[in-house]
Amino acid sequence: MSARAISGQAELVRYAIALALVTLAYYIAGRVGLELAYLDGAVAAVWPPAGLGLAVLFLYGIRLWPAIAIGDLLLGDFSTPLGTVLAQTVGNTLALVVAALLLRRLTNNRGSLERVTDVLALVACALVAALISAAFGPLSLRLGDVIPADELGRVFRTWTLGDAAGVLVVAPMLLTWSSTGLRGFGRRELVEGAAVLVALVLLVTLPPQRDVPYIVFPALLWAAIRFGPRGAATALLVVCSITVGNTAHNDGPFVRESITDSLLTTQLFIAISALTSLLLAAVTAERKNAEASQRRLADEQAALRRVATLVAGAVPPSRVFEQVTKEVAQLLGVPGASLMRYEGPSSATVVGGWSDDGTLRLPLASTVDLDGDTVVARVLRSHSPQRVAYAHADGSVAQTLQSAGYRSAVAAPVSVNGHLWGALAAGTRSDEPLPAGVEQRLGDFAELVAQAIANAEAHAELAASRVRIVEAGDAERRRLERNLHDGAQQRLVSVALDLRMVGAKLEKDPPAARELLAAAQTELAQGLEELRELARGIHPAILTERGLGPAIEALARRSPVPVEITELPRERLASSVEVAAYYVVAEAMTNVAKYAHATHATVSVSRTNGLATVTVADDGIGGADPGEGTGLRGLADRLAALDGRLDVESSVAGGTRVTGEIPCG
Repeated sequence: MSARAISGQAELVRYAIALALVTLAYYIAGRVGLELAYLDGAVAAVWPPAGLGLAVLFLYGIRLWPAIAIGDLLLGDFSTPLGTVLAQTVGNTLALVVAALLLRRLTNNRGSLERVTDVLALVACALVAALISAAFGPLSLRLGDVIPADELGRVFRTWTLGDAAGVLVVAPMLLTWSSTGLRGFGRRELVEGAAVLVALVLLVTLPPQRDVPYIVFPALLWAAIRFGPRGAATALLVVCSITVGNTAHNDGPFVRESITDSLLTTQLFIAISALTSLLLAAVTAERKNAEASQRRLADEQAALRRVATLVAGAVPPSRVFEQVTKEVAQLLGVPGASLMRYEGPSSATVVGGWSDDGTLRLPLASTVDLDGDTVVARVLRSHSPQRVAYAHADGSVAQTLQSAGYRSAVAAPVSVNGHLWGALAAGTRSDEPLPAGVEQRLGDFAELVAQAIANAEAHAELAASRVRIVEAGDAERRRLERNLHDGAQQRLVSVALDLRMVGAKLEKDPPAARELLAAAQTELAQGLEELRELARGIHPAILTERGLGPAIEALARRSPVPVEITELPRERLASSVEVAAYYVVAEAMTNVAKYAHATHATVSVSRTNGLATVTVADDGIGGADPGEGTGLRGLADRLAALDGRLDVESSVAGGTRVTGEIPCG
């Protein structure tokens, strides 16, 4: 038998067990409701199966509806016609299915009843369920001749109010405790809660309650204020159960001369108690949640300020990484957090971490494989925040974290200058998932990490740029010294020697003196030309005298590769901008002539939106790397000093395109 078949059989067995348990619970709730009914079970002020069925379908899924139908059939009165019993079952099942679906939609699957809107949604769904059920039940009784025609309206009203009361009394208890459990309940709260329940029982059963039926309200309100929706729902169930039981036994403050009046007064008490306590509990919970949210926001802002202070202080990135992971873990209340830098598509390096016990499960500087369904691997694939449960995740990292007790994790990407750099992750050992909104909070810290990395890279680049500028200046001085020594200086020395010889031979051998004088003139002219070439390399005179356009045209004329000038600025630019633009064109055209093997090149200089954009493109072999040569790197440093930038696009066999952008006001 295949694993899929075995898994399917196991799922079917679990489903069958769930149906059996819900059927049993529904049947027991029905029997309790019948025990609390009037006239030997003929009339019920509260129908508990309605509240139980709605809560079960809401919490565990609509697919359990067969259990509702079976349980209702087991409670059916088969002394009445079969069609009447079936109609009642159909009506009750349909009512709870519709109400559960509606409640899920209105509350967005929140069962804690910690919002006023959720309590009002429950009240509305209770009425919907009651009306749908009453549309089937009383009518089927009339069509089966179980009740006379003049009783139809009264039965409809009693049926509707009984189902609605059952939902308001039973469903909140199941919804609130199933959604939040014992969270926030310590020994002190349990003792206080037990005292409140004792007080409620005493107030409901003592003789004064017969004369002042609403004397229990202070205790109900206390339970709602102190313990929120869970306390209000529990107190409500206790009070209403005792009250309905007393009335059913013809005892208590709601007994009237007629059964109809007794039902109405009891159900009115239930409705008022439910609305008052549940709404007050929701208001209290909203206020507490708002205060907790404000505290969390204040703590988060304080943590962000501490990290931002480190970033602004230009401390080493490793110190920022350590502080960020510590702040994230403590802020989210998780046992550990890590910061990883991606090293490629399949691995990452741990660059920061913090653990509550001081032991990092992923040590610093260790390399981890992104081979499984881990949260960091998901961020790498999606470039967006992710969360994952490790119960069914595979991979070496997932196994390491599982062995350390981690159950789930969430991570946010760290992007530097538009590129994915790494991920900031936090993990929890709790079975409860991390709350919604954690991704955004992680993202705020990830942005500070990215800023710290960018600052460090900018600082390192600035230092390297300064070193390169100094080295370039030294190299340029050596070049000038060498050119002067090897060129113009040698020629001037030769001229001086020739002039000495001319002086010696001027009277003795005038023809030889004239020849030496002519040679000296030639040497002097060549020396002057070499000095002009050196001066042109330092700063072209044409750029100062006539501007950028003529200077670029002069470069194009001297270029061995045909150059087409497509655009030049009409007006003069700032001197520093023109010099930078000129050297971009000069260096790029030099590279075209030396390395590109190009047949054609284009040059354009435009001015738009406060930027001077210089573009030099060729049709050569491409493959230029701005990181290897000193020329383009020096240009990038020159433009960076003016808050500009240099981009080089050079695909193999696709030519090269050099673009410089210089702010020009």
